[in-house]
Amino acid sequence: MSQTPELIRDHTLVIRPMRDAEFDYSLLSTWLSDPRVLEFYEGRDQPLSPEAAREKYSVRIMAEDHNTPCIVEHNEQAIGYLQFYPADEPDTWGIDQFIGIPEKWNQGLGTRTVKLMLRYLFDSKQATRCTLDPRTTNTRAIRCYEKAGFHKVRLLPRHELHEGDVRDCWLMEALHLSHNQ
Repeated sequence: MSQTPELIRDHTLVIRPMRDAEFDYSLLSTWLSDPRVLEFYEGRDQPLSPEAAREKYSVRIMAEDHNTPCIVEHNEQAIGYLQFYPADEPDTWGIDQFIGIPEKWNQGLGTRTVKLMLRYLFDSKQATRCTLDPRTTNTRAIRCYEKAGFHKVRLLPRHELHEGDVRDCWLMEALHLSHNQ
């Protein structure tokens, strides 16, 4: 599907850098305008127009931000978004991600994506620790992350504004030495 070099792949899954191209901005706008996706990522009160997608993500693509935005492809179809960034602690990276096509949920693709990104960060970025912070009510995501090798470290009370309410999140981490690939 894409001419963009990939960061990492397994048999049918590819994580590639997001491009400064209408196609990629359109993907983000489509996914982040679907209330089923927004319920878990960003919030249903914040749909993303194509113009807003370009404005928000072009800064990241052009490396003017510390986030590295990526598109996840499965069998050559774009299915989701992932970003990674250096955390405040040495050798620690944070990740955020979502599968943007609800019909692709509950097929193990999220777990595979997270495992693949962990492999990339541990091998290519020499990360010793990776973190993420799902809302406590996002049980599907938490199960996915646990299957990928993350464990809950601590509760982050009132950590994220989501749909007008401040929500609790879990700080979760995966350590390089305990990660099962």
